[in-house]
Amino acid sequence: MKSKTRKSHKQNSKISVIVPTYNEKENITILVPKIFSSFDEINLNGEVIVVDDNSPDRTWEIVNNMKEKFNIKLIRRKRKLGLSSAVCDGIENASGDIIGVMDADLSHSPDVIPFLVKPILDGKTDVALASRYIDGGKTVNWSMKRKILSKGAGLFTKLLINLKDPMSGFFFFNKNILNNVSLKPSGYKIGLEIFVKGKYDEIKEIPYTFKGRKVGKSNLGMKENMSYIKHIAKLYWFAINR
Repeated sequence: MKSKTRKSHKQNSKISVIVPTYNEKENITILVPKIFSSFDEINLNGEVIVVDDNSPDRTWEIVNNMKEKFNIKLIRRKRKLGLSSAVCDGIENASGDIIGVMDADLSHSPDVIPFLVKPILDGKTDVALASRYIDGGKTVNWSMKRKILSKGAGLFTKLLINLKDPMSGFFFFNKNILNNVSLKPSGYKIGLEIFVKGKYDEIKEIPYTFKGRKVGKSNLGMKENMSYIKHIAKLYWFAINR
């Protein structure tokens, strides 16, 4: 796939987990402690980088208060600028050599983090992706319509990347796979941008259970879906001209 020499990480490695937020005040207070518990499980130091688009429910204020107890960086942006650009801002501010991306709505369980990080620590892969569509993975509380849309969107990527779950937004990677890589995503699937442009040998898919959100509502709409289509077109153009 990509040419790069992999190496195992020392146990003093640091993890940075990026969590974009918009009106997630009920979920973020549950999510953050669980993320730090996952760090303890693998005996590593870590930070959580919350990138909030000035949430009307004042998610940013709650996160700011949590900084007294947890190692959190808060990036509060002036307006709603989108998930992909939030992740890019998080990457720029990350001090960890292993970076993770996950949603704030509790659909991505922090319990899976050790299973994603360990293969990277052991030098077995550069990118670990939480997958709903390999053996052992599944979705819960999803309508048939959403399942069809997810599978359909994934079909657009088949010539770009060979993954069972290319639409997953829950993944970890060695920060150095983005050395000298320019990320210019549009839409909300920043993972695809990283998978197509990053410098790595392989992506390891790890099964997990995706659980639909219980609190709040989805931030995705028609505008985001149209941006996704434009993003896919840009990535194909990049792949053709690489």
